[in-house]
Amino acid sequence: MKNNIKKNKLPIIIFLILGIVPFFLDSYYLNNISYFMCWSFISLGLAVIWGMGGVLSFGQTAFFGLAGYSFSVISINFLGVAGVGIWSPILALIVTGFFGLIVGYFLFYGGIYDVFIGIVTLAITLVFETFMQQTAGPEYAIGPARLNGFNGMQGMPTLGFQDLKFGLIEGVTQYYFILFLAAIILLGLYKFKNSKTGLIFLATKEDRDRVASLGHNVQRIQLIAFVIASMLAGISGILYTNWGGYITPSSMGLVSAALPVVWVAASGKKDFLSVFVGSIFLVWLSQTLAINGAQFAIITMGLILVVTTRFFPDGIILMFKNKLIEKIKWLQS
Repeated sequence: MKNNIKKNKLPIIIFLILGIVPFFLDSYYLNNISYFMCWSFISLGLAVIWGMGGVLSFGQTAFFGLAGYSFSVISINFLGVAGVGIWSPILALIVTGFFGLIVGYFLFYGGIYDVFIGIVTLAITLVFETFMQQTAGPEYAIGPARLNGFNGMQGMPTLGFQDLKFGLIEGVTQYYFILFLAAIILLGLYKFKNSKTGLIFLATKEDRDRVASLGHNVQRIQLIAFVIASMLAGISGILYTNWGGYITPSSMGLVSAALPVVWVAASGKKDFLSVFVGSIFLVWLSQTLAINGAQFAIITMGLILVVTTRFFPDGIILMFKNKLIEKIKWLQS
């Protein structure tokens, strides 16, 4: 990331623009942008596992939902306990990462490769969604936290760090919190991409067997990347749940599992910054179209995926980013 910043100022410009947005928009539009940014982390996770390693997973929404439900259950059960605002998201991420570790272990050490990973992860997502839909009875409760089946969980307390005098994560504070988190995660992802482990993981995309023949533990590296991806999806789930104050099984459905694939493919799965910006734009587009009916959003996203695959295999947003970088360099020369 440091090298990228030295070569061009685009990342700094983007985050500066996003940083001054609250000065020009009211709370309604600001909350909407916070919502769009919530979904960017699930896309960044998919960019890690798919963009870097060529492993297409439809399991991101399962981790999204698991983190959201875990965060809700922990928050409701420990409401009023000192430090719950700090520990509830951390514990939810630990649960999500552990689940990702188990799933990833059986995938990569179980000899499942290529398209079969997509099939297995999609099956896991749909099974999890179906199970959560059946949890409507009073027996499906963890302490005072009821899962509520189709209706999902509601009424969980807003994420906050009162113990650190930081206050509740809502409104403008929520916006800047998500933006700051995005900047830190992007820096971390670029560092991971340029690390020894990241470079080996990139190599597995081209020739997994050759990388293994050089003495590298391919399964372990793929597992690390898969856990990172699952926890990034978990961050989206926690932020989404905190934003809306609810989490439902529909957030883990077939459409929800497919949409991140469209966002990442159209944005440019090989570049994290493009995925971050592209996801925000495409979530906004799909939500805007869904006002007149969800079918319009689904059809449009499908068309975008077809056009991207046929004409812009490296991603539409990445293409515009490269053109903009060239323009900036030309102006600087």
